Amino acid sequence: MRLTRRGWNNVIIIGVLAFIAVIQLPELLRTRLATTAPSIVSSTVIPLFASNRILQQLILPQVTLQHSEAGWQSQPPIVVDIATLIAHWQTLQGTKVTAKQLLALKKQLLIPYTIEAWFVGYSQPQRITAYQLAHFWLLNNGAGQWLAVTVDSDFLFPPLSSKR
Repeated sequence: MRLTRRGWNNVIIIGVLAFIAVIQLPELLRTRLATTAPSIVSSTVIPLFASNRILQQLILPQVTLQHSEAGWQSQPPIVVDIATLIAHWQTLQGTKVTAKQLLALKKQLLIPYTIEAWFVGYSQPQRITAYQLAHFWLLNNGAGQWLAVTVDSDFLFPPLSSKR
């Protein structure tokens, strides 16, 4: 079968359209699946503290961490390095929890932990409410946003030192 010039043009056009369709297919499937299955939608990761805030004092349920000219000090003493612990808190990020997800988790929120974070140049602390769930921590950053954070409890609340 012999094609005319017009026939070859049609073959080339159809070939280019097929190539574009093959290239765009993964993105199209990802978009379609994301709208039909909400659990597949990528989550929003947000920091617990604003990046421009510098911790001066962190009051945890059993420990107070204070920065002074001599460096970070803990009352009572803790097992882990204080500067490392503060760096963990300063850079802590979590997945934003929606109101619908929070409503589903409400029955599991039993014992709240309250944390106060005092920052350089601010007269009021940022109060954080934390709940420990089976596989993650649920933190309210004080601005009405709830974050799901998957870390070990020692990462947030250090064990106390046996030496006092």
